[in-house]
Amino acid sequence: MLRPRRLVVAATVVFIAAAAVRAVLAYGPAAVGSPADWPVTTVLLLPALLLSWLVVVRVPTSPIGPALALTATMPALVFTVEDWGATARTSRPWPSASALDAIADGTWPWIFLGFVTLVLLFPDGLLPGRLWRWVWAATPVAAALVTLVVSREGAARTSPTPSRVALIVVAFGAFLATLLAAASSLVVRYRRGDELTRQRLRWLMAAAVAVPILLAASWLASALGVPGTLAYTWFLVAMLFLVPGAITVAILRHDLFDIDRLLGATVSWLVTTLISASVFAVVVLVVGGYFPDRVGITTAAFVTALVLLPLYHWIHRAIGRLVDPDRTVALARIRAFVRRVRDGEAEPEEIESVLRSALDDSGLRVLLRRPGAELAVPDDAIPLQTGDSVVGALVLGTTSARRVRRAREAAVEARLPIEVSRLRLELREALAEVRSSRARLMDEVNAERQRLERDLHDGAQQRLIAIGMRLRSVQYQLSPGVPAYRELDEVVETLEHTVAELRRIAHGVRPSRLDDGLAVALRDLVADSTLPVDLVVPELEVGESAATTVYFTVGEAIANALKHARATRISISVGVTDQVLRAVVRDDGVGGAREGFGLTSLRDRIASVGGEFTVDSPPGAGTSITVEIPCAS
Repeated sequence: MLRPRRLVVAATVVFIAAAAVRAVLAYGPAAVGSPADWPVTTVLLLPALLLSWLVVVRVPTSPIGPALALTATMPALVFTVEDWGATARTSRPWPSASALDAIADGTWPWIFLGFVTLVLLFPDGLLPGRLWRWVWAATPVAAALVTLVVSREGAARTSPTPSRVALIVVAFGAFLATLLAAASSLVVRYRRGDELTRQRLRWLMAAAVAVPILLAASWLASALGVPGTLAYTWFLVAMLFLVPGAITVAILRHDLFDIDRLLGATVSWLVTTLISASVFAVVVLVVGGYFPDRVGITTAAFVTALVLLPLYHWIHRAIGRLVDPDRTVALARIRAFVRRVRDGEAEPEEIESVLRSALDDSGLRVLLRRPGAELAVPDDAIPLQTGDSVVGALVLGTTSARRVRRAREAAVEARLPIEVSRLRLELREALAEVRSSRARLMDEVNAERQRLERDLHDGAQQRLIAIGMRLRSVQYQLSPGVPAYRELDEVVETLEHTVAELRRIAHGVRPSRLDDGLAVALRDLVADSTLPVDLVVPELEVGESAATTVYFTVGEAIANALKHARATRISISVGVTDQVLRAVVRDDGVGGAREGFGLTSLRDRIASVGGEFTVDSPPGAGTSITVEIPCAS
């Protein structure tokens, strides 16, 4: 089997030879055709030949290089046969010019041989199965049959009988069948192919859309009397430049542009244009029968403009689902998620998982800039901006030009949840900082309370007790009947009351019972209650702030139950679960508790250590106070 590079070399040699022969025919003694024909057609054919070399150099094993070379060589040969045969009608005919002139009118099907080969081989060779080999082999046979029935000598030998008409129909039908069979290979390949194959095929589809449009325009121009070369110029541009160029890009850089979107937009406008033209024509025919032509045309233009935009949007969505389902489905998922976030049915922080699913990229990450910090953005990341400031970045797990374009579109659609996530991150960090500062202040307050309680106990209280003992010693040296004895007794009694008051104050600042642990302190606290108390508290080791907060909360709850609830029993349970110190105080009183100064101060105290405070007090059903404080047990 010949290598692709050798085939391209052979096709290039044939192309150069044909171009040289046509140059001699155009500018030599025969002077066939217009002097501009040769340079125009040569320039049109040359890009396909150059692209074949580009493909065979970059991808030496690809069959597309020789196929592209064939798309340039076959038209060059057809044009050469036509020009050679045209010398038969000059004063200096070339050898065999009459025979070539007789078949010249029927050589045009051979132009399609290169394109049929290209379609059957694109993008990675023939499809498996005998059918496609038969289609490839049948194409030159069908082209030869068309050449035979269209040639002038065939027409001269055979009168226009029904059998000849049937032969013409069979020839053209066979040729058209081979073209359709070749085109159907693209459909089969698209349905069976992977994502890369489909992406490459979309490039061919985008270029192929222009071929039938320009062919119809060429037929119309030819019917209106435009010279053949000029009438078919744009059709040749599509076939000899757009299609080879699109195929080359598909082989070498399939992700150069977002071809799915381009193809969808092109087909959408084409379909919309055809439907709009039909609407315009129908309205003109219907209205024109009852009103003057100007009124009919104006009405048709108005109706067409009225339906054009909504019609295009509907067609664009429908074709997008057909041509580019991945993008359409991905954007639909993101838009649905944005609506759910807007309606409060989803958390915006889920945007990362939504983007991973929509873009089929399990390694995708959404990075958000922390307040007051620089964001380390990788070089290949997609920046997320709000105004002129970069608030985050989208990092793809798998990077390609196409994925980057899709990710940029997705980032635009997901701007709302991304921005809300960033704002919530800032809010959470600010709230965490506030809680941390309050906790630090609470720790400092507790430390100050400990110091003050210690100073009162070890300082002023002990000195007052010492003074009282000295006064008692002086008192006992006096006779009980003297006035000074009674005065000293009153002074010592006053000192005892003062010491008791200091003890009460010190206990309120920071309970000394907590020195032996929270469980001991709570047992001592409920021992003074005038109501039965069911206390469930294990031996716990918790931080000073958490223990102090729970102690005061339980004390305030017991005091409220004794003063206001008219309760007959109180139950208290304290424990640690999942690093959370939880205390619940219930009574069977009248309920209906309102949050006054005492409960408000408790709520503030609990919030200062990052805890939660809940009061449940329905009328007639008692009161339940729950405290939950994060701690390290």
